[in-house]
Amino acid sequence: HLYDKNRPENLAFLERLRALLSEFPGSTTVGELGTDENVYQMMADYTKDGERLHMAYSFELLTKRHEASHVRRAVESMDSGLKSGWASWALSNHDVPRVVSRWGGADDPDRFGPLAVALVSSLRGSPCLYQGEELGLTEADIPFELLQDPYGKRFWPEYKGRDGCRTPMPWTEADGGAGFTNGTPWLPVPSEHRVRAVSAQERDPTSVLNRVRQFLSWRRDQPALRAGTMTFLDAPEPIVAFIREDGAQKILCVFNMGADATVFPTEGLGALTALNGHGFESEMTAKGLKLPPRGAAFMRM
Repeated sequence: HLYDKNRPENLAFLERLRALLSEFPGSTTVGELGTDENVYQMMADYTKDGERLHMAYSFELLTKRHEASHVRRAVESMDSGLKSGWASWALSNHDVPRVVSRWGGADDPDRFGPLAVALVSSLRGSPCLYQGEELGLTEADIPFELLQDPYGKRFWPEYKGRDGCRTPMPWTEADGGAGFTNGTPWLPVPSEHRVRAVSAQERDPTSVLNRVRQFLSWRRDQPALRAGTMTFLDAPEPIVAFIREDGAQKILCVFNMGADATVFPTEGLGALTALNGHGFESEMTAKGLKLPPRGAAFMRM
């Protein structure tokens, strides 16, 4: 990358582009800058002070590593490196296995699916949800004869390619194309995805889809989650905990990334009041904030 991303004339061009976009309220830009050296400095330059791109797409949480300490380290590094810039966070995309499978939630996608969306939507930045995350879809296992990805065909079976996350969005349970197409889709619709189709989940108020809708609707009314600062707190594994603050609103956000119930110590945090409407349950105990498996809590401070 000697003569593309790092050229200084790019920044001048982006300032002209941003000036044009400012004439169209509601428009936005996302830069996918990749993982070059000095990536944080480059992302900071490309999103400086609202003069260039609106935000920069982050790859830091698209890895197999998902322990709480890794999440904290990745987000803190990005948040400090961007300076005046703004991140766009993602847990899944078309090049990596779906987060439910990649982060160990395939045993309980009904719990892990809403947790993953809540986590990525509570970080400082704009969340980017990949199709199927709102349904709790797992990584599909595509047989070799139906593969489309050249990398999968070339390196099978050591590497099966990227088709496992690229299967069609399952809108309906019944027909062959799952509502995605009337013909034969480019990739097959796995049976385990068909039963998690939109049409099936819409009927269940406790489904991943409806819990995600509920959380995102609640988030819209929380200024601190939309634009506030973010400060991480020390927490034992597998807990991710941070504070989002914007003006008069201050919210403690706690996520249990593990498959067992756990307690987050709240000593020294002052009075906490549970916020309602987000769809997650927790309990204040003498030892601290008790979270169920794959659970989350949002507390007013």
